Amino acid sequence: MDQELEAKLRELAAENGIDPDELISLAEQAGLPDGLDQVVESVLGDVATYARALDKLKE
Repeated sequence: MDQELEAKLRELAAENGIDPDELISLAEQAGLPDGLDQVVESVLGDVATYARALDKLKE
């Protein structure tokens, strides 16, 4: 897992009251097939981007 994905998972975990280390451990255990991990990373990045945009709208 690259550092960017780990940072995004930690951010999402913190925003949702989830233990970040537990979430990272589960993600590493998932053993996604080649290529699918990149799709998941992309989707998580999009979710984080949308979440930040919504936060800005609330301000």
